[in-house]
Amino acid sequence: MKRKSLWLAAVMVFVLVLSACGSNGSDGNNGGSAGKGGNAAAQPEANDTANSSANTPEDTAPALEPVKLKWYYVQFGIPQDQQAVSDAFNAMTQKLINTTVELVPIDGGDYENKLNTLVAANDDFDLVWTSSWLFKYVDNVNKGAFMEITDEMLDKYAPTIKSSFSDVAWNDVKVKDKLYAIPNFQTFTKTPGFVIQKRFVEKYNFDVSKVKTYADLEPLLEQIKKNEPGVVPFAINKDQTMLNEAYGLQWLGGVHYRLSDPFTVIDPLQTEEYKTHVNLMRSWHDKGYINEDAATVTDLKPLLASGNVAVTQDFTLAPGSEAGRKADFGGNDVVYVPIAEPTFTGVTPTMNAINYNSKHADRALMLLELLNTNSDLFNLLTFGIEGKHYNKVGDNTIKIIDKGGYANNSGWIFGNVTKGYLLEGQPADTWERVKKLNDEATVPAISGFNFNGEDTKAEGANMDALSKEYGPGLETGTIDPAKYLPMVIEKMKKVGSDTVLKAKQKQLDEWAAANGKK
Repeated sequence: MKRKSLWLAAVMVFVLVLSACGSNGSDGNNGGSAGKGGNAAAQPEANDTANSSANTPEDTAPALEPVKLKWYYVQFGIPQDQQAVSDAFNAMTQKLINTTVELVPIDGGDYENKLNTLVAANDDFDLVWTSSWLFKYVDNVNKGAFMEITDEMLDKYAPTIKSSFSDVAWNDVKVKDKLYAIPNFQTFTKTPGFVIQKRFVEKYNFDVSKVKTYADLEPLLEQIKKNEPGVVPFAINKDQTMLNEAYGLQWLGGVHYRLSDPFTVIDPLQTEEYKTHVNLMRSWHDKGYINEDAATVTDLKPLLASGNVAVTQDFTLAPGSEAGRKADFGGNDVVYVPIAEPTFTGVTPTMNAINYNSKHADRALMLLELLNTNSDLFNLLTFGIEGKHYNKVGDNTIKIIDKGGYANNSGWIFGNVTKGYLLEGQPADTWERVKKLNDEATVPAISGFNFNGEDTKAEGANMDALSKEYGPGLETGTIDPAKYLPMVIEKMKKVGSDTVLKAKQKQLDEWAAANGKK
């Protein structure tokens, strides 16, 4: 799912990831498992297309008036064959719910600015992808961008979606007891770590079990730099910020804290942990371990696909996803190296909301219901057209056609990933493992809290601008932290970082008291 940002988060006023403290999560969980607090989702059987609802699309389509929807969603690289897939998708939706959909994928680097402009202009598009880390959900709720989705609307137009998630999950999405988006069923946990090409692990007898933080990678990176000309030892892009868990930190609900003290908000930029990290990145940059364009590049796919990357990092090592990462790494097998236990991070990292100005909220919900129940429609949008973009190699397993024009594999953006095909090499029990992980992952003590940055919007905007200006350079080692880190901290203070920190602590204290957490 991809994330994050230490910077975007720190400054937030969030990573949206947001920022708002709604009634979210007064479920009483305090460091237990998602299963103990009520499963994150009452997940339907994987790949069973739902046709038991009273609103089965095949039954309702003839009675529905024709409608055209417009849906904006994020993509990290726009597929070449987008139009062909859009045409096939519309042929299906027109038959099922008498609806055509203008699918508008926007590259991740432009997504936030584009959608902010549309919202400010009161555009009447219908659906939009939102999250806790990009085009931030709570921020947009606070400015009135999204339409409330009531229980009555769910009962009538999306009954399967409603039953697919538990109260714990729905509470995670609610802001002040109201629902404004539909989460996409995927891995609701965070298992951060590193992805390493297996051939290098074997060639240099590198013991991945000893890797718990960034510094533990250095012996391998040194060997790669010395003996593998043309191979980038450690590749990251401008948005791949520090894995907090590597230093005993966590970011959740718009605040940073130490795992050992979850109710004390910290400014990560002023911690010794952050200083240690950016100094290490600077060292790696100077030694030639990091790709030279790390501070500016947004899409690592071309570099990874060349097969010339030894190691990268990932905010979430999802069960069974090694096959997909193999494809990302130019067909080379990879090894996952987790650096923390799975943690329930909520369902807000990937959702779809209805625009407040939409004229067709009912049909928008019906479309989302289809993408959570109809495997054929979900797989079309996720993987493209059979025979053109992928071939089946088993009953529910496919192989992506190289350079086929639609190497999308972004089901986490559209709906319920368990409705999707497995990629060649993924274990048959992948979706069962996802559900088990969701059920058993540790729930953080402050799960359900979301910082509301309405009262510190000006400070947050200025901090965000500073983070975008200096964050990528610091966290990729491109600029010298000895010079720039103290300067950035001082600049942050001048625009109000201390005010924001106090506001976060005050809200967290109030939330903890109200929810019996302290």
